[in-house]
Amino acid sequence: MRGRYTYLLRAFLQLLLVGIIYWVAARLSLNLALVHGQVTPIWPPTGIALVAILIFGRRVWPAVFAAALAVNLPIGPSPAGAALIAAGNTLAPLVAAELLKRVGFRPELDRLRDAAAIIGLGALVSMTISATIGTSVLVLSRAVPSTDFWPTWTVWWTGDAMGVLLVAPFLLSLMPKSPGPALTPASAIMLAALLVGIAVVTFALFENRLRLEYLVFPLIMIAAWRFRLRGAAPAALIASGIAIWSAVHGTGPFATETLAEKMVTLQIFNVCVALTSFVLASFVATHERQEEMTRVYASTNAAGQAKSAFLNMAAHELRTPLTVLTGYVSLLVDGSLGYAPDSWTRPLHIVLAKAGELDRMVGALLQASQIEANLIPHEDNVIDMRKVVDEAVARARPRADLLHADITTKLARDEVLVEADRGQLGRLLDNLINNSLSYSTPPARLFIDVSTDSRRAVVRVEDNGVGIPEGQREQVFDRFYRGASPAVGKIPGVGLGLYISRQLAERYGGSLVVESSALEAGTVFALALPLAGSA
Repeated sequence: MRGRYTYLLRAFLQLLLVGIIYWVAARLSLNLALVHGQVTPIWPPTGIALVAILIFGRRVWPAVFAAALAVNLPIGPSPAGAALIAAGNTLAPLVAAELLKRVGFRPELDRLRDAAAIIGLGALVSMTISATIGTSVLVLSRAVPSTDFWPTWTVWWTGDAMGVLLVAPFLLSLMPKSPGPALTPASAIMLAALLVGIAVVTFALFENRLRLEYLVFPLIMIAAWRFRLRGAAPAALIASGIAIWSAVHGTGPFATETLAEKMVTLQIFNVCVALTSFVLASFVATHERQEEMTRVYASTNAAGQAKSAFLNMAAHELRTPLTVLTGYVSLLVDGSLGYAPDSWTRPLHIVLAKAGELDRMVGALLQASQIEANLIPHEDNVIDMRKVVDEAVARARPRADLLHADITTKLARDEVLVEADRGQLGRLLDNLINNSLSYSTPPARLFIDVSTDSRRAVVRVEDNGVGIPEGQREQVFDRFYRGASPAVGKIPGVGLGLYISRQLAERYGGSLVVESSALEAGTVFALALPLAGSA
């Protein structure tokens, strides 16, 4: 109960904070109003509301509506009209946030698609809602003549869109996860000096009528390139803020323009600022991420090659002493070197069995390394999958008899012809059958079905084993993967059988998957290979 009260208190404080910040920003923005004392060329509360919804979720909408209503009541045409305008001010950022989430927007703004999304969906599209609702209320209440609908709509839409384009990225740049190099004291001073330079140059350019305002763009590009979003967002906010101030006071290029002309000039400049800053910052972040991924891939690939080379060498070097060891132990077991004491019989058989087990592990390591290096010799022929399955089952019978396991087969009536190497395909099926025998619940029950499916030959191996959790059904085909279950840990092996089997299946244009599995009820592995002549 105490935790619930803490959660409710935190949620209330968040709503209160959002509402206060929205109201303060709105009151300050009204000083720039161009139409009816409440339509401004920039409306920062919209950007604040959008960021709040992105961070805290849709539950903050009551705070946005309450703050917007508190702002519009004193200046609105009527209480009902103020409520409708507040509803538009709330609905627009809600729609913007929903559209951004649907396209996978990331608040870090570290991808080109994020920059395009916040410009296109967040600002230019979604803000038509608040502009349309607000302007319609003013016209219907006769606060604005109907002939001024589109000029008023243009200013309203521009203000809300600029609030998203300029304020939202700036607030997002203040988040801890904002991309870009960490600010050191030296780089912070450099960024501050650069922003001051952008402010001075922009002010100077907008104080004359030479239409040279775009000369500030190189400085904005430097801020975006050097500091990513941390530099791009404040640089864009400063440049656009000065441009808006000039438009409101009618200085520089705005001195002789009408209201509509001011909005067109201002909107084009601000959109260009946004494109120059955010898109460039996102491009640099994307480029750096791709370079890092390339470096990681190269490093991982080099490590994988080194590991494969080591395993190949180790397997080759271990094969000879293992062969010698197995040979001498076999001679001791069969009495070729003289009869050993009876007390040696059991230990010698254990040593011989373990040597054989180790030899199989070394063989698996060698085969895996050969597969990766594409060095496995093969002789592809058209063979009948049914015969390969019969041969694999015959090889597994001795082990199945020792385990009191039952292996049942169901073979297609007609030939199931595939093009593959008979030996490799046999090893693949050996791996599947032995894997199912190892992980089945005694007494083991295996069912092997051979059929055709469209242009494929399909072999399904079903067991009554421990099953595979859903999240591990792809991992079991990874190299050296061993499940965490205690039952799995007791079974000898290095976790290469299924990896080798899938690699062999894919070598012949087929697939090997876990078709179905249920814990403590069994698993169905499905091997699919193209039918001969179906390509």
